[in-house]
Amino acid sequence: MSGFRIAHVSDLHFGKIAHRGVVGALVDEINASNVDLVAVSGDLTQRARLVEFKEAAAMLAALNPPVLVVPGNHDVSPWWQPFLRIFAPFERYRRFIHPDVAPFFQTDGVAVLGMNSARRCTIKAGRIDEKTCEDITQRLAPVPSSVFKVLVVHHQLSRMRALWLHDVARHASRALDRAGEAGVSLILCGHLHVSHVEPLEITVGAHPMQRIVVAVAGTATSTRGRRAYRSRNHYNIIDIASDAFSIEGRQYLVETGRFVSEGVTRFDR
Repeated sequence: MSGFRIAHVSDLHFGKIAHRGVVGALVDEINASNVDLVAVSGDLTQRARLVEFKEAAAMLAALNPPVLVVPGNHDVSPWWQPFLRIFAPFERYRRFIHPDVAPFFQTDGVAVLGMNSARRCTIKAGRIDEKTCEDITQRLAPVPSSVFKVLVVHHQLSRMRALWLHDVARHASRALDRAGEAGVSLILCGHLHVSHVEPLEITVGAHPMQRIVVAVAGTATSTRGRRAYRSRNHYNIIDIASDAFSIEGRQYLVETGRFVSEGVTRFDR
């Protein structure tokens, strides 16, 4: 396959934007960087307010490449509107962002599936239901093994050993099993507001141990960075070739108003 580039953006949190120029700088860089797909792993808004969704939608519309986006826990209808939260948890998301909370994108060499881990009955935590697991099997398993397969989800599906004791989506293990069976190579997620890459070794049934790389993107535009990434904004660039793929973390520098590379991690396919 010829090269394919994904911009992995997460945790925009419109309503808590960090710097006046960061949104424009992100859009301009992506549009100028030969990106083939923008994958947004949730939390586009801070409080799921109408104005926040409108601002997030305007940013997505300004991006030239195709966009695949999934909701995060902050994008569920707000808890102070209980009727909406219970009966129409993704009404605003579907109206302003995209009608499908589990989108699918495929080219000759790459297949990307969005998974919805946000739920109306939780505030922060995520959950993977059986329908989501079936989507992995039905959409990705039939795709040839020569195709590079990616999952995009807001919450973590596993513990990141190099990070603190963070939460993991409920029933995540069954999603990982389905991902392993379907031949997924890369999981793109957010939620933790840090930038981190870690290979995960899983065993599915009687199959040999498989490696799935997990890439967590920091908050791309908001004030909500955590721990060492407090007051820092990040996103990832993934370059996929026939024999390898790489993940580059890019950090926003307020002084220059631009994103710069903070390192590249490479994996053989």
